[in-house]
Amino acid sequence: MLESRAEPSFYTLAAVSCHLKDYRLSFLLNQKLPAGFRKMDDFHGHYSLYFYLDEECRNSYYLVSNRSEEKVLFPELKQTDFVILVEGQYKKNQLNYLISTIKSIPNVLTTFEIQAESLKNFSGFLADLELHFLNLKIESKPKLVFTKK
Repeated sequence: MLESRAEPSFYTLAAVSCHLKDYRLSFLLNQKLPAGFRKMDDFHGHYSLYFYLDEECRNSYYLVSNRSEEKVLFPELKQTDFVILVEGQYKKNQLNYLISTIKSIPNVLTTFEIQAESLKNFSGFLADLELHFLNLKIESKPKLVFTKK
């Protein structure tokens, strides 16, 4: 039986349309917000993924590309280049600050809030993202080597 989380999870989503590469957008977000987005292994092997943990506010930020060479992660958002997922309680003024800050970045065309309910497979996306991070943690653990004496 799976354990349920002790506290409910809250998600805030923002769409970003821009003419920037993923690494450039994450660099500019790190400067403007300020944040500490770090590159992670690509999500599903196709979509760039950056992660930032704001320990002070207890929010996790995920910057995920919405496009690969062959596919779109969220078909409902075909015009969107990136999705920013914020996990944790997030107040309306925090979201407004995030969106206005992203909009101030040169070459960002638009940024807007997304309602999670509007995405057909949002719960599947969350499950896949959680598995992705579990696999990253497992792969990054040092392997124990036992030697006979």
